[in-house]
Amino acid sequence: MNILVAIALVFLLLFLFLTSLDWITHHGKILRIPQVTGKSFADAQKELDKAGFDVVIQDSVYVDTLPPLAVTKQFPDADAVVKENRKVYLTVNRAAAPMINMPQLVGQSFRSAEIVLKQFGLKLGDTSYVPDFAKNSVKNQLYNGKEIPFGTKVPMGASIDLVLSSGISDVDMSVPDLF
Repeated sequence: MNILVAIALVFLLLFLFLTSLDWITHHGKILRIPQVTGKSFADAQKELDKAGFDVVIQDSVYVDTLPPLAVTKQFPDADAVVKENRKVYLTVNRAAAPMINMPQLVGQSFRSAEIVLKQFGLKLGDTSYVPDFAKNSVKNQLYNGKEIPFGTKVPMGASIDLVLSSGISDVDMSVPDLF
């Protein structure tokens, strides 16, 4: 008799657990995550709070084409179906550009200088030419019209002007007779 009561009690507890599982897991109560990418952080936080989500800043990056404190990325993505009280992780654009060390461009080819500028998050500004025999080599690097030495701190996204050699020189050189 005790064994039958124990088996019945186990089945009753299992039945109660399975029927209350929907209530425990909030089954059927889903929300769609709104699109907040591109909005300011304050607007995104208001919209997500209003929709019933917790907001967490996951990271900050610097994108010079976006306004400061704009949301650049969200996880879960927009229109994802999630349960209530879900955390939404945001990546936000930094308010100020980070300062980086100016790379050494003098002596490099124009093509190499372009690649280095892109790697450091800098933009290529104006190019000008001076007579010199090494065609398209960087003779000088300028920031805001002034020469900028290697290692000087500049804001990421700054425009760097390059002075390149034109490949022709105003100095005649004699070629030795090699025979």
